[in-house]
Amino acid sequence: MILQQIEELEKQLHRKELHRVYLVVGPELYHCRAALNLLKKSVITPDAYAFDYSEFTAGEDTVDAVIEAIETFPMIAPRRLVVVTRAEKLKETEQHKLLAAIETMSKRTVLILTADELDHRRRFYKVLCEKGCVAEFPKLKEAALERWAESYVQRQGYRISSASVRKLVEMAGTDLQGLATELEKVILWAGNEKNIPDSAIEDLVRESRHQGIFELIGAIGERNRGKALRSLANLLSMGDNPIGIAAMMARHCRQVLIARECLLQRKDPREIAGAVQMPPYFLDRFLRQVRAADYESIREIFMRLADADRRLKSSSVDGRILLENIICTLV
Repeated sequence: MILQQIEELEKQLHRKELHRVYLVVGPELYHCRAALNLLKKSVITPDAYAFDYSEFTAGEDTVDAVIEAIETFPMIAPRRLVVVTRAEKLKETEQHKLLAAIETMSKRTVLILTADELDHRRRFYKVLCEKGCVAEFPKLKEAALERWAESYVQRQGYRISSASVRKLVEMAGTDLQGLATELEKVILWAGNEKNIPDSAIEDLVRESRHQGIFELIGAIGERNRGKALRSLANLLSMGDNPIGIAAMMARHCRQVLIARECLLQRKDPREIAGAVQMPPYFLDRFLRQVRAADYESIREIFMRLADADRRLKSSSVDGRILLENIICTLV
């Protein structure tokens, strides 16, 4: 049996239909983690974990230890639960050995295997489909992500427009965990208002971009090239174009330089927030960055960004490559 939706697994478990062997597999980690947690709650209670739960990691623990665990009867619970993570690391000989053991394992044992991916052509995968239940979760496409987001919001008792959902998906990308995190922020923002306004999404997008620029400039200041390039990639994936990113970076550098002068003049935080037009909730982190920043480095970034802005607007240069080159030169 193969399931490809977490809701199918929920319904099956609600009907008390429990298989002896499960494979939870796929690149969509959010659903894989949710499926594993659902299965754990359905098989065993927290008070029995110390006696009737075993967890192994393929490639680190031996398959013999796994086999011994699945052949052991439970001590205090109706069932014993055995979990094997990273099952893709099992060697072919270990796969054959485990499949043979599954045939004779205790009927009061539930075995759960988790994997990032498994070859569908191999006997191991085919037998698991035949003998047990495979919960397989591929990455969701954009339309499916939007449906999932709308459903997520509705389950929390809120309503959101299709346009807002689309904007959130564009911002979070195909990472379901990232999308869930952004949805939680929006729900917290809405509070008791059950209709989530489009303005909440716009505020969140602005905050995320501000945070991204903050991290990018901070990474350059820390001389952390990898982190800086990842921050740039995240901003580009949110739909920002290189000209816009260069402008936001330049604005942030300008804010750092202004705030530095304000600190030298011993101005209080409220005055600094007004001078740099910084949201109050972001000011503490910003001022820590200002105090740690190297003045000459910020000036150099600012000058290079001015040159980049000119080149981006007057030539057909690849904007991403230009910004990456600036980062690699500075870091």
